[in-house]
Amino acid sequence: MSCFQQMSPPSRNSQSEGSCLTSSQSGSSYIVQTFNIMLLCEEEFVVEPQSLRFLVHHGFDFNKQYEKGVPYYRGADKTEDKNIQSVRHLFVELVAMEKPIVLHNGLVDLLFMYENLYTSLPPTSAMFLADLSDMFPNGIIDTKYITDFEHLMQASYLEYVFRKCQKDNENKCGKCTIHFPHYPASYPHVTYRNCNIKPQFDIGENPDAYKAALCDTYTGHGWCPKEKFCPRSHDIDLIIDVDNYMEKNKSRKRKRRRQNRETKDINQQSLDDDDDDGDDSVSKGNNSEVSKDVVVTDTVENGTNSGVKRKLIDSEEILKKLKSEMTNEETHANGGHRAGYDAFMTGFIYAVYRASGDTWIDKTEEWKNKLYLGGKDYPLSVSKSSFSKHSKQHLEKISKIRNTDCKE
Repeated sequence: MSCFQQMSPPSRNSQSEGSCLTSSQSGSSYIVQTFNIMLLCEEEFVVEPQSLRFLVHHGFDFNKQYEKGVPYYRGADKTEDKNIQSVRHLFVELVAMEKPIVLHNGLVDLLFMYENLYTSLPPTSAMFLADLSDMFPNGIIDTKYITDFEHLMQASYLEYVFRKCQKDNENKCGKCTIHFPHYPASYPHVTYRNCNIKPQFDIGENPDAYKAALCDTYTGHGWCPKEKFCPRSHDIDLIIDVDNYMEKNKSRKRKRRRQNRETKDINQQSLDDDDDDGDDSVSKGNNSEVSKDVVVTDTVENGTNSGVKRKLIDSEEILKKLKSEMTNEETHANGGHRAGYDAFMTGFIYAVYRASGDTWIDKTEEWKNKLYLGGKDYPLSVSKSSFSKHSKQHLEKISKIRNTDCKE
């Protein structure tokens, strides 16, 4: 869980003493606190070996979970749980605050929180969506929906979008700034993770080699079945730099093709206007073009093998350099995938999206209550339809939270 509180920007003429902001900052600023709460289900549950393998490779400590994990259970509240401070009480506080919540590809997360931290799931999806809209009246934001339907990035998995937003925000001179509380060094439970941006790769030096060094599966989906044993690179910064270079290169090619078409039209017009020896000139021009094409094709064919060989050599050199800079031990030290860090990345993405654009136009109303659906070209709308009702369990619980009468 990561909590973002927006800070008021300083006035243009003055700035209060001790403020975190400078007068040059015109964007949004947040103070952030992130919490990593390790849970443990006290009932029987099923796990997938592939998921366990993924967590182990990313530094998850199962011994710590089974020793110190905060217990939780499924379904409705238990009577003996009323006087015990539990994770359910924390979730009730979040619901009572009626703040907007932000997730990334969050449908499964909402199902999990509802069943394990709130009450039993209702019998129909329409009831579930109606309950959600009542639990979070100020909206649910799904950053994966915004990424895929609004910002249209090349990929939309969490780490890619986070790093892309970091780089874009830095290029805009920090339009969105983040501040963290200062904790005493004596706090053993406070840990830090370095998420600074690396220096940009010089992709133009050899774009084909850099692209060949990347794992195609990880590049597209943020996950690779070979994990740390994959011979290709999973470096997010390199993936983004290659994507940016390729996109700019495509733009240059489109511009060049457009200019060539305009030049060709001008030349064709000149030929049409030449009435003296136009036919002979066109004939000679065609012969010249044919011979030129033959020469170019022959040159490419002769140089193909050496070009591929050079490309493979360069990509291997790039891989060696990347592996020397980032070892598996460093990945484990950073903590890998942790719920708290994932929550922070999600919140930061939304903060950057809010601050993006030339003018301050808050698009929250356009984005809220739209959940990403895999394989669909439309989102799932979180709302109560005129044909659906709230579930009985939800009405009973929300009435206790808000001290209101239980009625539909």
